[in-house]
Amino acid sequence: MATIVLTGGGRGLGRSTTLALARLGHRVLFTVRKPAEGEALLAAVRTETPGAQVEARALDLASHASIRAFAKSLVDAGVTVDVLFNSAGVMQQSPTRRLSVDGLEETLAVNALGPYLLTHELWPALTRSTHARVVNVTSRLHLPGSRGQPVHFDFLERGYHPERAYKNSKLALLWFTYELARRTPAGGVSVNAVCPGFVPLTAAEVTHGFQKWLMRHVLAHMPFAQSVEGATASFVFMATDPSLAQTSGTFFGEQQVLESSPESHDADKARRFWDAAARWTGVDPAWP
Repeated sequence: MATIVLTGGGRGLGRSTTLALARLGHRVLFTVRKPAEGEALLAAVRTETPGAQVEARALDLASHASIRAFAKSLVDAGVTVDVLFNSAGVMQQSPTRRLSVDGLEETLAVNALGPYLLTHELWPALTRSTHARVVNVTSRLHLPGSRGQPVHFDFLERGYHPERAYKNSKLALLWFTYELARRTPAGGVSVNAVCPGFVPLTAAEVTHGFQKWLMRHVLAHMPFAQSVEGATASFVFMATDPSLAQTSGTFFGEQQVLESSPESHDADKARRFWDAAARWTGVDPAWP
């Protein structure tokens, strides 16, 4: 069975995926920002799957120091990480730019730079595994013509809109996915991306008032909505299915290959983002 590090395990799809992986007998190290969420999930796992190998670890993806400390604890302990599942993410509602403790736009910091740095820091633990895989959770919202503000990634960070910031972060995560796949030899660590689809019941967890009611009682029953069970099955597939052992640099959804945007396949922009991410996080861009 695999040792799986899963970020954002305290709620939403991270929580349901942790429960599902525990049922299958995998060792799951899930991360939370709030200790109470970790304790609640551990209690649920112990009740449902006695003897499960599940641990809660503190991690704030908006903090480079937190990422480095978390990864160092695993690397120094000699842990072999078979799967790194970068599930955690934020969708800001603030109309004004919010900065992380490191002075970076918060949505990009958590959704793209966090996975970039965490993967870098855990690389020694991943390369201990015979067939390690990295899975990055992105979104179809990066596609041109998606609802709301259009995607426009500005490396100079001019202007701000919360919708655009979210879409830009998911485009950046695809750039990271494809560039890391290009840099990693065949048969080494694989890296893929997955879109869970629109899951109203998990979206309702971070909304309030009428929006929460709408998500739970109307949108959850629409034909375009994805169920929690369906999205969880897709995540488990990405983390564990043997058919993906030799697959890398691919975008998935509903356990099928999807086509991401033409811009996401722009290798020059991907390399430019890689170098910018290395500069913003303070790592050598020559990795891995």
